[in-house]
Amino acid sequence: MPELDPAKGNQNNLRILVAEDSEINQKLIQRILQTAGYGVDLVDNGRQAVEFACQIQYDMILMDIQMPLMDGHEATKLIRKAENYRGQRTEDRKQTTEYGSQFKIERKSDLKSEIPNPISPIRKVPIIAMTGNDLEAERDKCLSLGMNDCIGKPLFREQLLALIQRWTTPGCDKPAANATPNEEARPLASNTITSQPLDLDKALREFMGEKEVLNSLLNEFSDKVRSQVKAIHHAFERLDFKEIAKEAHCIKGGAANLTANKVAGLASALEKAAGLKQADLAGHLVDELEEKVLQLENYLQNEKIVTHGV
Repeated sequence: MPELDPAKGNQNNLRILVAEDSEINQKLIQRILQTAGYGVDLVDNGRQAVEFACQIQYDMILMDIQMPLMDGHEATKLIRKAENYRGQRTEDRKQTTEYGSQFKIERKSDLKSEIPNPISPIRKVPIIAMTGNDLEAERDKCLSLGMNDCIGKPLFREQLLALIQRWTTPGCDKPAANATPNEEARPLASNTITSQPLDLDKALREFMGEKEVLNSLLNEFSDKVRSQVKAIHHAFERLDFKEIAKEAHCIKGGAANLTANKVAGLASALEKAAGLKQADLAGHLVDELEEKVLQLENYLQNEKIVTHGV
């Protein structure tokens, strides 16, 4: 039986929207939050996040920055516009404006969140940015768009839960809008990488010792990353750098959260090379990434962590 978090005792009625396009990351975050006692809704793009947020009053939104159809920046701007609309016209709860009807906002809905955004005069749902990019560089932009805070990827259970508790506990001190990210929100340094393709002990700690849950996610990741590498090869033949960067970004996030740090590091380097359209470097990194993915698969099978076909 996993140990439950203190948050479960007094915050198990909270409902959190998670906007994240990676299925691996979705399942990881969902497991962390549900084990802590939170209600969770999942969407995989920014447009869905806006639609959900305009119809349901959440206690928090965890918003990935890079998503298809609509990114986290644009989604946040639209959610804040909808909140401003509802906050300014509360005397007419049944009327719907053209903007409101676009996202199915019903005027009878009241804002319930008591958590203020420090850079906004009206009360709004806390929106926490999740980013695999440089945290310092992202923070100012996220705050300027109406987000409340940022957390770096890969996500770590204790850091994520501490951040949620800070933003959903009345009276808790919140970081100032111009504050620099605190240490608990920073990704851990890369010097934690082990000689193995996967830091299994650390992964098990993050999953509270639940081997079956970890095995399931590793199975899924192992299958998915194989198809993603193939997609990268096809994209490279067309010199489709945008597609290469997108697939590499997805691999980076899933691998990092599962502590497959060597795969994550190469995927990150490939994403940057594709963004700069460095064809020679990208080609070298694609081959190296494929090699590290194969090493990871062999390790998982030899350790009997992944059991394909079972």
